Amino acid sequence: MSNKKETRKTTVSLSEPYVNVKIKISALWASVLFCYIYGDFFGLFKIGKIERIIEGFGPFGAVTQGSLLSVAIIVSIPCIMVALTLMLKPKICQWLNIIVATIFIIFLGATMLMSSWYFYFYLGFIEITLKLVIIWLAWQWPKEET
Repeated sequence: MSNKKETRKTTVSLSEPYVNVKIKISALWASVLFCYIYGDFFGLFKIGKIERIIEGFGPFGAVTQGSLLSVAIIVSIPCIMVALTLMLKPKICQWLNIIVATIFIIFLGATMLMSSWYFYFYLGFIEITLKLVIIWLAWQWPKEET
């Protein structure tokens, strides 16, 4: 008889908890917003930008109540998408995310053509990638039999 103890190696791996598609998409919208904020912040460092702001010029020309309201409406949509994604019924949420992300990809693509700054292209690439993932997740929304 042998006195050797038989040893077994066990491996422990990290668990992969299920994350609801609504939470994933909402987190992606929040990430998009961080890119917007940092893009706007870095944009303030462009030569002459602060002077143009002081002179009364914004993203759409002369600063007016209407131009600032327009910018506020545009940037509030992704903000609202963070919450709407969590609150809306799945079918509405699915299509709203596909439509809004697509519109914002087109809008960003058009505005990227007006810039020559590398940071803007970099953040724009990330934003487009995040929105494409939003579209893909919404398109692949899990189904259940009713």
